[in-house]
Amino acid sequence: MSLDYLMSIKKSPEFLTRAPKLSEPRERVVFYLSKSELREIEQIAQQTNRSRSSIIGERYSKGKAQEQQA
Repeated sequence: MSLDYLMSIKKSPEFLTRAPKLSEPRERVVFYLSKSELREIEQIAQQTNRSRSSIIGERYSKGKAQEQQA
């Protein structure tokens, strides 16, 4: 294994979550959360080495999926 390969592995985040491809462009959105919910998300992000936006997106997607099932 080359040194460049090993270095690239170490730079990569542990969780490689990517948003699914969409047929339309994305828009930036602002969320207002309670301080307690933000602290919870920041704690999860720190423990899992993920971004806050990926956690918020995941929660949104789960809620949307439950909404569609109802």
